[in-house]
Amino acid sequence: MDQKNLEVLSPAGNLDILKAVVDAGADAVYFGGDRFGARAYAANFTMEEGAAGIRYAHLHGCKAYLTVNTLLKNREMEEQLYDYLKYYYEAGLDAVIVQDMGVLSFVRTYFPDLALHASTQMSVCTPEGAAFLTDLGVSRIVTAREISLEEIHAIHTACDCEIETFVHGALCVCYSGQCLMSSMLGGRSGNRGRCAQPCRLPYDVFDASGKKVMLPGQYVLSPKDLCTIKDLPQMAEAGVYSLKIEGRMKQAAYATGVVSMYRKYVDRYLEYGKEGYLVSKEDERKLFDLGNRNGFTDVYLRQQNSRDMITMTDGSHRREDKDRQPAEIQDPKTGEDVCHKIPVRGIFTAVSGQPMKLQLFAKDHAITESSCHVPETAQKAAATEEGIAAKLQKTGDTPFVFCDLTIHLDDGLFVPVAWINDLRRQALQHLEDEMTWSVRKDALPFQAVKRPCNHLSGDSLQNHCMVTVETKEQFLSCLKAPFVTEIAIGAELLEEFPFYHGKASETDKKLWILLPSILRQRSKEWLSRDRELLMTNQVQGVIACSYDTLGYLDQMGYPRDRVMLDQRLYTLNDRSVEAFSKMGYPFMTAPYEMKEAELLHRRNDQSYLTIYGRTVLMVMANCLRNQCHGCDRQQTLYYLRDRKNITFPVKNFCKGCYNKIYNSRIFCLFDLSERIRSMGFYGLRLDFTLESGRETDQVLKAYEESFLKGRPLMLTDVTRGHFKRGVE
Repeated sequence: MDQKNLEVLSPAGNLDILKAVVDAGADAVYFGGDRFGARAYAANFTMEEGAAGIRYAHLHGCKAYLTVNTLLKNREMEEQLYDYLKYYYEAGLDAVIVQDMGVLSFVRTYFPDLALHASTQMSVCTPEGAAFLTDLGVSRIVTAREISLEEIHAIHTACDCEIETFVHGALCVCYSGQCLMSSMLGGRSGNRGRCAQPCRLPYDVFDASGKKVMLPGQYVLSPKDLCTIKDLPQMAEAGVYSLKIEGRMKQAAYATGVVSMYRKYVDRYLEYGKEGYLVSKEDERKLFDLGNRNGFTDVYLRQQNSRDMITMTDGSHRREDKDRQPAEIQDPKTGEDVCHKIPVRGIFTAVSGQPMKLQLFAKDHAITESSCHVPETAQKAAATEEGIAAKLQKTGDTPFVFCDLTIHLDDGLFVPVAWINDLRRQALQHLEDEMTWSVRKDALPFQAVKRPCNHLSGDSLQNHCMVTVETKEQFLSCLKAPFVTEIAIGAELLEEFPFYHGKASETDKKLWILLPSILRQRSKEWLSRDRELLMTNQVQGVIACSYDTLGYLDQMGYPRDRVMLDQRLYTLNDRSVEAFSKMGYPFMTAPYEMKEAELLHRRNDQSYLTIYGRTVLMVMANCLRNQCHGCDRQQTLYYLRDRKNITFPVKNFCKGCYNKIYNSRIFCLFDLSERIRSMGFYGLRLDFTLESGRETDQVLKAYEESFLKGRPLMLTDVTRGHFKRGVE
């Protein structure tokens, strides 16, 4: 896609802020309605306010994007989403930002000419991931916040899509869309817009031996705020089109201050280029004073991770004074206050024997409004050009102001004030309608998805028991269990693939490869060495955890019917199940964030249900080992201990260069075997992560007793996760 301009994209927490950031120089705004947005605790917009915001943005030449970037439940999808989107669609919405594959498919089906933006919640890091989503109709990729300028440029050169990248504001320590920490610990799901931000709390760090690691502070999961004001030329050269400012929960002073600063420097870059680009220390200080979290960082643009990007000593945001009013927006060239009304050029004509008319010109729009009144010869005082001009210039609370007004008036005519006022009102309204009108096809008629028929019997579960393993000891334990039908080995074990393949073949077990949780350039490089292995029939298939992985597999020609979707390729609703199924993916894994009643009403005949495992709470580029001892590419365990003395294991995966934080308690549903049998799942899945070989044996024995011998057991110190409580 040609890079012709840059878009300053601003958040808007309410209608007043939306108007203020448009006036401050935003090219586009993104906002959340009263449903389905990733900031459920923001003020958000009523539907009427949203429509008014779209109208205001369009009047000022801006675009407006709606966030529908959460995972939806079946009832929300079937009973609420259509009317919700249709209202905004008919109001002229420019694009919708999505995370859920079901929502993406829904929009393409019923609103085919509404632009789709792939949310950063989809964790896109590679050209392959971007291409996968572009092929589904996505026109813009909001990149993962962790990727570098080089990785952004790779997406830009390979894909015909717009690239939107965060340039300022809060950073999540976890890859967006990959975080279950708030969800599992407190029932407030980030995937549902309700994150409680446990990453901003203090934690002590202990090494594998239990020794406390001495660090500068306890805020080891709290990144500094992002600020890239000095990097705009490099970002533009990398292919970024939309410069996204974070902060839908921030105050107006913050929003307008940050927007006006980025507007100033985008204009400077566009006028003077990279060579003439320089950010003043004074402006850096202004951005800092508007709000920061123990400083700023732009580390991800050039590095995979760094100690310097973490706040360490303070997790709170140093906010601007809430009572501070938004600053007057000034023209960066003249320094004069900007008038936020739209300048209009007008031509009024009143000649004898013809209806009056008023022509208006604003930006690229022109209209002519004719009156039903014909001026007559004045019996007393005739109309004057000055008097007519004074009446026309009373634009009041309209968004317009006359910058130039020409009056063509025959001598001696009587023109009543009421006629002039009516003509002015009608003409200005006509102009406003013209400037805000969007050419739109009608939405296609809605058809509810068919209710699922989970007809598979419990016998299917006995025939399809999959385990995933991360160590050789776990693998050997699983080999001994006759009821285990499929074993997926972590991709990190591929160096010894002949051993694993040989052992699996001896026991007639199907062998799968569990691909990396996050796929970036480093992972692609080491996976490419095993390309021929993956393509052969020595493995039953692979388990994919991300859209990047799906795109990578497509580009290497890997058959989709040999790909299983991990639970982090979310299928919370039946439309997402249906969408992936139509793409040719035969098997999926049910997400963790579903309770029993929701699972009962989900289409499950192509899915595995995870019934045991230490849930991954976060997948993060930030490396705890690097923070504690520096990067030596040695895999080990650390432990985070929170204020309640609860401990969370952390494991670094050096080949893919990411960390996983695991839940303190193991997820287990062994005591609910009879209820699970009635849900119609294709198979069951057990995930082994930190277990020893002996512990793996014990878990498999408990599974056998529960699901095969009908004597349900419950392991000690475990959790049922969301199976009972669910998420809002």
